[in-house]
Amino acid sequence: MADNQNTQDQGGPYSEQLPQNAKTFAILSYLGALWLLGLLISPEKTSPFVRNHVNNGITLTIFGGGAACICWIPVVGWIIGGGVGVVCCVFAIMGIVAAAKTQYYTIPLVGEKIKIVK
Repeated sequence: MADNQNTQDQGGPYSEQLPQNAKTFAILSYLGALWLLGLLISPEKTSPFVRNHVNNGITLTIFGGGAACICWIPVVGWIIGGGVGVVCCVFAIMGIVAAAKTQYYTIPLVGEKIKIVK
């Protein structure tokens, strides 16, 4: 029976009642700088569900910006920056899908280590 219980750490569905627009702000968190909406003006900004996805959005924005800067270096930068950009897009899509399913999502490799929004 304990195996069926989903928790935040396992990436399971959000167990508490979600505020009305929490899912919308969680999805917007992955679209560029729109994570600012969930962080600053959303009435759901105190929801752990929204804060989890806002944190992921900020992390992806930082890595995407770093990839854009690296792309200025000829050849090697194009390869590395392009690869990091593609990985950021894939993780953003995975986060959007998880938010749409009302699930927590942690970015692989760096999600556990980087907590910008607590």
